[in-house]
Amino acid sequence: METKESSNDEKLLEPLHYLTTIPGKKLRTKLLQSFNHWMNIPVDKLNTICEIVELLHNSSLLIDDIEDHSELRRGLPAAHTVYGVPLTINCANLAYFLALRKCIELGEAQTVHIFSEQLIELHRGQGMDIWFRDKYQCPTEDEYFDLIKKSV
Repeated sequence: METKESSNDEKLLEPLHYLTTIPGKKLRTKLLQSFNHWMNIPVDKLNTICEIVELLHNSSLLIDDIEDHSELRRGLPAAHTVYGVPLTINCANLAYFLALRKCIELGEAQTVHIFSEQLIELHRGQGMDIWFRDKYQCPTEDEYFDLIKKSV
């Protein structure tokens, strides 16, 4: 049954849907599926984890393109150039919370902790990238590797 919220979500998530129609490598999903050869996570939970990771990755791309003033993503107009900055920011934030809901629905206590820690690290890495860019400062080699580690 479709609710008013889910109907509105379709509209609110248009920038994300647009981005996901532009073919990407889906490297994170492939890695998770490969690691599952040893982890043996039930398929339904693995699929949910893959959905969470893809939601977070694509949402962070939406925000990253805005923060970096990118006009293109994967050779096509970046979502914010098509849908506007306000809707794209809101879309990415909504997707973060939809991913959090999926973490909670997994029913594993540590997923919310892992989720929040990874989002914090992602934002720290992206924040330092912006800071170095806007301050016209070059990071040290250690700072650069730390920034990359946190941004992926």
